[in-house]
Amino acid sequence: MLPRLAVPLAFAVQAALVALLFAMYGYGRHLADGRPDEAFANAERVLDLERALRLPDEAALQDTALRWDGWARIANEYYVRVHFPATFLFLAWIWIWRRPAWPRLLAVVAFSLAAALAVHALYPLAPPRLLPGGDFVDLMNVYGPSSYSTEPGEGMTNQFAAMPSLHVGWALLVAWGVIRYGRARLRWLVAAHPVVTLLVVVLTANHYWLDGIVGSAIVVSALAVTVRLEEGRRPGRAGLSARRDSVGA
Repeated sequence: MLPRLAVPLAFAVQAALVALLFAMYGYGRHLADGRPDEAFANAERVLDLERALRLPDEAALQDTALRWDGWARIANEYYVRVHFPATFLFLAWIWIWRRPAWPRLLAVVAFSLAAALAVHALYPLAPPRLLPGGDFVDLMNVYGPSSYSTEPGEGMTNQFAAMPSLHVGWALLVAWGVIRYGRARLRWLVAAHPVVTLLVVVLTANHYWLDGIVGSAIVVSALAVTVRLEEGRRPGRAGLSARRDSVGA
């Protein structure tokens, strides 16, 4: 009886651990709310930096795209309904079918949540859709569906946490993981996921280009750290030489 329960019990424990990580992140993100003046000032700095880096103007890009607005609700649906389900399905797939990779992927998720929470606390940032002046259209509230209240500060969601974009970071993680651990030839199609996600978060005015860049950098950094950790667990050449010498002795 116990062997039959071992696998579902282990899965339930890992699922509860992931849920706890997300709950702690959500609560910590909410606690980091409440500095709108600083968040709007940081938004101006981000826009200035993007112009200095010659990144495409988000407002002009959105204005051009809205000449045909049939895509707006689709983009909102993608933003609201694809991010978390895709991430959770990916993690479930890793645990069930690629379990040796599970500790690495869980570590990347935990690291990215912690890093994002630190940035939220240290660098509050208003998203483009909340900026005054009418340069950006808040597509989520105009076309729906929206995961945010119409006014910042209402509800449990910190709307001044645009930096970094974990939507983009985790889309990159999902694409990397499916390509790295998958077997089907069609797995390469998932490379479109982070590209579409980046366009969606920018065109819906939920994030700046730099939010996606920083979110991706956090995930890439976490993956790089896990590579070093995995290499540290493997016997090195010096260790193998020492073993050979001891055997020869």
